[in-house]
Amino acid sequence: MEDDMSVLATDKRQLTLIYNSETSLGKQTVGYVESSGDKIQMVDISKTSLGDTVWVSLAEGLNKPFGELLATDHPDAPEIDGGNFSTDDWLKLIKKNPVLLQQPIAVNGDNYMQVDTPSEILKFFDVDSAGLAKKPLGQQPNTDANDEEPFV
Repeated sequence: MEDDMSVLATDKRQLTLIYNSETSLGKQTVGYVESSGDKIQMVDISKTSLGDTVWVSLAEGLNKPFGELLATDHPDAPEIDGGNFSTDDWLKLIKKNPVLLQQPIAVNGDNYMQVDTPSEILKFFDVDSAGLAKKPLGQQPNTDANDEEPFV
């Protein structure tokens, strides 16, 4: 049974990776994410269908047209002339052909990135596990407890 994700969390505390487990780049990127130890919401589009609003948000967040998000030259891609595609056409195409998403998409708050190499994901998700804000070298982080984050 297919799940459906119709809303994308854009909370700065929520790290999200959208990928296709049927692609080598998707599998490798997941491996890097899992080894990082960070808690990240991973959405495999070969198993979970993204809603149209999520796809539009991703394209806008990346500041790319749909044709640049997808690998239209992939061997499994249908024969397409992307120059004449409307947004609706792209949305139908990605739903029927999730393999077109060869490059995973990472989201953290208002920051979006399309992954070219698996190791890039570590830089993007470089968040201290205790939730401490990064400080310039030599400055001590603020370790005072607050109401928003539990301190262990």
